Amino acid sequence: MACEHETMTDPTRFTVIIPAHNEAAVIERCLETALAGAPEGHETQFIVAANGCTDRTVELARAAAPDALVLDLAEGSKPLAMNAANAVALYYPRIYLDADVQCDYESLSSLARVLRNPGVMAGSPALKMDLSRCSPAMKSYYRVWQTQPYVTRNMVGSGCFGLSRAGQEEIGPFPPITGDDIWVHSRFREEERASVSSSENGGDVSFTVSPPRKVSDQIRVETRRRLGNQELMKAYPSPHYSGSNSASDLGLALKRGCSLVDVAIYLAIKAAVRLRVALVKRQQKTIVWERDETARNI
Repeated sequence: MACEHETMTDPTRFTVIIPAHNEAAVIERCLETALAGAPEGHETQFIVAANGCTDRTVELARAAAPDALVLDLAEGSKPLAMNAANAVALYYPRIYLDADVQCDYESLSSLARVLRNPGVMAGSPALKMDLSRCSPAMKSYYRVWQTQPYVTRNMVGSGCFGLSRAGQEEIGPFPPITGDDIWVHSRFREEERASVSSSENGGDVSFTVSPPRKVSDQIRVETRRRLGNQELMKAYPSPHYSGSNSASDLGLALKRGCSLVDVAIYLAIKAAVRLRVALVKRQQKTIVWERDETARNI
């Protein structure tokens, strides 16, 4: 087990863990963005936990960030990769960043700063959605999605989250489930989670996600997510988990500028996902890690 240091003396001492499975298309962008604006001589530890890769992820990661620790793990498993990275991580807080997400150094360091505050167990930068290449239907869907309580009430997840020392020690190793972000989100009360939108200097603190561009891809990804959530609540029930939307939640979307058409499209996609989930369960299929490859085309 690596030596783990408290980080109060040097604000750049925190660890960023990037699990990556066949992410050659995006790993350079992820690392270059994460290192953009990093001060000279910073002590932030970057770990790329490449797992089960059959492409150039490892090679490209080492070239893009020569000072990063790049693990080349044989088995393709995100939780195993994060646990392997934790075993060699030096610092707290620990920030977990998906390879297809963009988050700059100021945002990472600002999140780390907040995670050092007493009582803060987990947190995320503010979420930004890059909808520029999405179809009109997907733009409608995400206009509604961004108004929902999971996103607005101190969200932790959707591609970037951090844990304080206390938070990491409370949850322990990541279990072998597909929904690592919702698992972390559901371990803590809302007041123990933090959403960070500005730095000490008033700069923007956020991470950017490129969601599926087409409805068919959204349905596939959402099916995996919903099955993962059901798996989570069966194996690791939690009173902090917020389930399906209520009518009042959708009313919030209308109050926040969404149209009736937006809400109708959102509900139609959710209904299609429920039907697909029921079909998968009836066929007794295991959860398949379905992701949107078109969103990784940069």
